[in-house]
Amino acid sequence: MQFYSIRHCSLCLIAALLLTSSLSPLAFAGSVADDIHGLWINNKDTEKQKFAVMVEDCGSKLCGRLYWLKKPLSANGLPKRDKHNSNEALRDRPLCGLQILTGFQYASGNTWHSGEIYNPDDGLTFSSTMKLAPEGSLKIRGYVGISLLGKTLEWVRPTEEITRCKSL
Repeated sequence: MQFYSIRHCSLCLIAALLLTSSLSPLAFAGSVADDIHGLWINNKDTEKQKFAVMVEDCGSKLCGRLYWLKKPLSANGLPKRDKHNSNEALRDRPLCGLQILTGFQYASGNTWHSGEIYNPDDGLTFSSTMKLAPEGSLKIRGYVGISLLGKTLEWVRPTEEITRCKSL
């Protein structure tokens, strides 16, 4: 009888620990972190939309690849390439599918830090942080050195279906 009581108390203790750990802030991090995954478009104004990025897990960090381009072809009719990259060996990479967000680590709340954002328009890479805003947009801050010396971009979820661009 005493063995049953100890076993019963042990099970109650384990259940209580599981319940309290599932209510901890760290338990909510998974659901918040999951909200950032998926497609993001660079502007809510459809006239200014130029690209969409698919944010996904890359190992234990987050990354993002160009998923859609408003103008995927260059003037010669071929898929656009990473022609402004400072590394000449990388200038022939297609923009479609190019990883432009790298190394983002979950910080806390709705913030990711220690990432980088690559701008294929000028071939520059910037330190970066990302934050999910309460209204559902994604605020990405790119900067050199300190965050105060940077620019914040606001990306939104697409309102209509987007077709993945193809690189040939």
